[in-house]
Order: sequence, then structure tokens, then C-alpha cells
Amino acid sequence: MTKISVIMPVYNTEKYVWEAIESILIQSFKDFEFVIVDDCSTDKSYDICKEYADRDDRIKLFRNEKNMWVVKTRNRLFENISQETKYIAILDADDVSIIYRLEKEFQFLESNLDYSIVWSNLIIINEEWEVIWTRSYPKDNIEVWKIISRKSPLAQPSAMIRKSSLAKVGTYNEEFERCQDYELWFRFYDEWFKLWNIQDALLRYRVFSEQGKSKYLKLSIKNTIKIQEKYIYTKKYFNILNIIHLYLEKLLLILPNSLILWLFKILEYRK
Repeated sequence: MTKISVIMPVYNTEKYVWEAIESILIQSFKDFEFVIVDDCSTDKSYDICKEYADRDDRIKLFRNEKNMWVVKTRNRLFENISQETKYIAILDADDVSIIYRLEKEFQFLESNLDYSIVWSNLIIINEEWEVIWTRSYPKDNIEVWKIISRKSPLAQPSAMIRKSSLAKVGTYNEEFERCQDYELWFRFYDEWFKLWNIQDALLRYRVFSEQGKSKYLKLSIKNTIKIQEKYIYTKKYFNILNIIHLYLEKLLLILPNSLILWLFKILEYRK
């Protein structure tokens, strides 16, 4: 049985992808497969991935025939994991997993069979590997309930998901080119699956000008609003504060990107 499938979409991240791959190959936990799908990169990203795949048979490398964008690529990753896999660990091609990330997340899910997702806090780094911020997330379902109607309650690239639970809620909704993870977490929470944040920082999350959050900022905001409108008018999430927050988010669409990013860093990151 393959205990963990690590999945990673790749698109034009030649400067960072080797670090992401290395961070998995040197993990203290060794019993995994590493599934990578390249979305028709136009730089050397695929060639770098192939060099690693040729040297390590734990890597299963695929390439899309045409550019499919990230949400369809993420779903293709799910389609190519081993049937015997117990857990799915998500990684993005510009981030770096701490050496004991898989071991800690695996041990938690093995010891807590009633939990479906485990994730961690983040160390925020820049293009030069400088630590510039940290970001913390809610610990459990009670804390998740307090914020899920206003923002994503967990960090996708640090998450490990129980495969049997994912089979019940389904994979990413391809209606959302950005923030597809946020909509998925709503579905997990709606099914009352138990979620847990280890509270350690198990991922170095890189921020830079060309990452998706920066390049497609307004689209991310629009999708966030669309996802929230899908849920917060239901009985489970409805309250006046959530409605006010939704309309304040809509005002962000008239602000320049630089100001929005500055506000995000002030509110979400800390030294």
C-alpha cells in the first residue's frame, strides 16, 4: 500500500521547482509516491522535473497535452494517484516542505482516525529565501467555524487529506479557476468532517510578484466572493457580520492591486 501520494502542479516555476522536489525527496518519511503534472510550461520546469523523475522512481511525472490551468491540473493529479493510497499531501511548485512535514501529518492521521484533514502554519519567505512573515491558522473545527465564512481556514499547500474522505466530498470544482481549495474546505466542513492544524510551521510558503495570488488577485477576490455567496446565505452560516464582510470585500475590487496586497499582509502576516 502506498501510504502517501504527494501531488504537485507545475507551470513555469523553473527558478523554484527543484527546491520543491528536493524538499519532498529528503523527507524523514520515505513511503510515498510523488505525482507531478506539468501544465505545458514554456520554461525549463518540465525538463527539471524529468531529470528528477529519471533518478527517483517514486516520482510519477505527467504533462498536459495543452495548457489546462491550475484547477483542472490539480484534478488530474487526483486522477493519477495510486488506488491504494491512504493520504494525499498537497504541495505547490514554488513552496518548500519542512523535512518532517509528511511524518508529522501522517502520524496525526494514523493516530486520529476520525480526522479527515491535517495542515500547518506557514513560514513566509521571499524569492531570496529570506523569512519575512509567518502565518497562523485555526486549530480545529470550532475555530474554523469562526472564520470560514470570511476567508480560507487552512493552507492548501501544507494540507494532507484522508483519501477516503475526499472520495465522499469530491475533488475541486472546476468552476473556480482561483480559490478552488476554499470551496473544497466548505464542502468538507459541511459534511462535519473533523479538521486539525498541527500548529507547527511545516511549510515555507514563497511570495513573489509572479505567483498566482499576485497575478490574478482580482480574479481571486471575485471567486472568493462567489464562493461565500454560495454558502453564507444558508442557515448554517448566515449572520449579519458575514454579510457586512462580504460587501466590504466587494469594495476591494475598486482598489489597486498594490494596496490590496499591502492590506492582506498587514492583516494576515506577522513578524
